[in-house]
Amino acid sequence: MPMRPSSASPFATAGGAQAIIGGRRIVGHLLGRRAAPPADVGDGNDATADEVRPVALVIDDSPIARMLISSILESFEVDVFEAGGSAEAQAVVATCRPDVVIVDWTLRAETATDVLDALETRFSGGLPPVVMVSASARMPTDLRATATLRKPFTPRELYAALAAAFSGKGDGAAEA
Repeated sequence: MPMRPSSASPFATAGGAQAIIGGRRIVGHLLGRRAAPPADVGDGNDATADEVRPVALVIDDSPIARMLISSILESFEVDVFEAGGSAEAQAVVATCRPDVVIVDWTLRAETATDVLDALETRFSGGLPPVVMVSASARMPTDLRATATLRKPFTPRELYAALAAAFSGKGDGAAEA
């Protein structure tokens, strides 16, 4: 289920530079989820009533890895659902359709390919964008992955992978 909201952007720097695109609703902007601009520009941290936050499904057998990825995504104002494997992931997608799936390549008893095979039957219009993460020196080659990330990765690298996944341009800019 969605975790706690984060109050600070991971991309704010001492020099005041913002994230790659700027502002806190960067992932929502990538998805075109803003129905209307906010009435008061202010500091950009106030959610508007007509805004729908993007939803991510994070699948990793490590609770710590799920927590770290979820925390980064929540700082991007993304609602996050977590799963430890394909059974839990199928239970999540039975109740909601995520805008992006972030899956670890190697799980305890299965691979990301097994998880994606199981999820594919749940999505009538095809899988949403998939970001594959791996600590392996050789990155996975599942063609359903729109972006890949090598663990460990930074919030900026995760953002770049999400940007690549949402744009459909593959993982050229996302792989670290």
